[in-house]
Amino acid sequence: MMKLKMMFGLAALASTTALAAGPQCNHAQLPFQQMTPVPYDSTPYSPQDTMPAQCSDPMVEAYIADWEAGKIDFNSIKSNDSIAVDQRFCKTMDDDGNIMEAKNCDLKNAPVGYLWKELSDSPMVMGITNGGKSDHAPHFHGQPECYYVVNGEGKTLADNKFQTLGTGQYFYIPGATIHNTPIMSDKGLGVMYWYPKNAHFDGFKYYWRKDVKNLRVAEEAFDRVDEIRKRDLNLGPYGTNEAFFKK
Repeated sequence: MMKLKMMFGLAALASTTALAAGPQCNHAQLPFQQMTPVPYDSTPYSPQDTMPAQCSDPMVEAYIADWEAGKIDFNSIKSNDSIAVDQRFCKTMDDDGNIMEAKNCDLKNAPVGYLWKELSDSPMVMGITNGGKSDHAPHFHGQPECYYVVNGEGKTLADNKFQTLGTGQYFYIPGATIHNTPIMSDKGLGVMYWYPKNAHFDGFKYYWRKDVKNLRVAEEAFDRVDEIRKRDLNLGPYGTNEAFFKK
């Protein structure tokens, strides 16, 4: 977390003003230079059957229309030109966390039972995921995010409780809001995800519990999410539920 120094006196104020006009301030802060925000516990929105106004985008709507018409699937869906040609494939990880190809975009070829494909990095970040029954770590980031469920169902943190998120539904998550979607069903879960009006994923900063250590108000928000996971799903904190997800 960046520590801000207190400055006093007119000389210091004049110096700060001069710095603000300098060329170095023409550049956006890098993720590691940004202060850690305090997150909301959960989005106040619930999964819904229509496109949320905050999520509406012509590119996304075209992808969804083709998916619903059966014109595309995980394997045939195309990335736009902002994704390098040699990166336009379904990705997964091996047991050591190394990124690898999931051939034919098939979960059978995903050692961790999860895969994704990057569809766009500009003018907006967008992708598609598919996953089997599995836990996922609560996290947040500054950018708002939207989901459209292409198959299966999961349980998602919404309005301070876990609600079912199923095929054909949409879900809106404002920025700096903790979200969590364990895949509790054997049906698995696949979603299109996008970050409205936000491009270039390499500029995003994701925050996990470990990233807010000693920031008490943020740690307490993660604690409350763990309490909701226990209450609604009978799940312990992330990383303690292997026995359930191996069933």
